[in-house]
Amino acid sequence: MTAIDPRDRTTADGEPGWEAMVTADTPGYQELVDWLTAKVARYLNVAPDTIAIDTPLADYGIDSAASLTLCADLEFEKGLPVETTIVWDYATIDAIAVHLVTERVLP
Repeated sequence: MTAIDPRDRTTADGEPGWEAMVTADTPGYQELVDWLTAKVARYLNVAPDTIAIDTPLADYGIDSAASLTLCADLEFEKGLPVETTIVWDYATIDAIAVHLVTERVLP
């Protein structure tokens, strides 16, 4: 398996990876982005439109407790069991959504 750089969605060789083909039209992607954005905004008590999907969640102050809550919410509300490190492995809302869509975790 070729490593993908989640920041620019390319392989180590600079070639576009599968993640580069994910767009807002990819089934499940936009719904997941919207859901994640709303959740993060709720955790931070800010308006969803203040959350950029390409900004690392840590930059907003999402800590380990909030990341575990997000994992629990993904499983409970969306039926998506995820690793507890997903926020650190995929630092942005976009990267998390792309990961979940490309790993075929979404139903």
